[in-house]
Amino acid sequence: MLLYPLLLGVFSLISPWFSLILLLGYSGKIIAQGRPRQLQSLLLFMLAPLLAMLVDPGLPTRLLALDALLGVGVTLMVFILALRRNHVLSDALMVAFLFLAGYGVLRFALFGELQTSLFDQAVAAFETQFPLKLENDLLLQMQTMGRAVLPAVWIVSQGFALVLGFMLFLRALKVSTVLEQLRFPSLYNMLIVAILPLFVLEQTKLIFLNALISLCFIPLIQGAVIFWQKLGLIFNNRIVAGILMLLILIYANILLVLYGFADIWLNKNNYNPGGTTA
Repeated sequence: MLLYPLLLGVFSLISPWFSLILLLGYSGKIIAQGRPRQLQSLLLFMLAPLLAMLVDPGLPTRLLALDALLGVGVTLMVFILALRRNHVLSDALMVAFLFLAGYGVLRFALFGELQTSLFDQAVAAFETQFPLKLENDLLLQMQTMGRAVLPAVWIVSQGFALVLGFMLFLRALKVSTVLEQLRFPSLYNMLIVAILPLFVLEQTKLIFLNALISLCFIPLIQGAVIFWQKLGLIFNNRIVAGILMLLILIYANILLVLYGFADIWLNKNNYNPGGTTA
């Protein structure tokens, strides 16, 4: 079984997104089997990214290696340590996401030019393969907006990997019902309120936009959990409910964020965290 984290470490250099999902599921399986080897597994996982940085110190390799180390390995370590400290799954998920968000900021600060260059190359390749009949001004605006929110896009996408991995983690522990009882502390909403002054100054508006998009991820998950509960009461078929939930996530994500934000506030006096490891 120790070969699995080693292989995942290699795979994380290709896809940190899938690696985070699989590594969380593997950690849940280890805990369920009563084998306290999480740290040993993480050390094996980190071996391949560390070797990659030593062999090739170029910027692209360093970015991939840090994504694997910090965006996957250390994120899982933060999740496990937070879970060991207070045994609250929802809090551990929130702390792990906040670490991811912090790394996302550092990631853009260190490799912003490289990320922008890769984004431009990807857009150019997409336009070549799939030419769009859009006006040049509109296309330029879309590219400019895409460049502006690159940090938030990475944070949110890796956040979804964290949540999917969290679901596998719960499944391995056979406590999947915790997901339906997920509740985040109202203190989290204060982070969103705290960044509002950044909107006032012109030079900090981009920082505000990225921070707002990133921090709204937790209310989005809270709102999605509540809607999933309601869909479960209406539809017995989980496939139908799942398709509808996906459509709501795509087309009504702002509604989910607002609903989740309000629910976190309204439950602040009756905080029922999303389960314990017991």
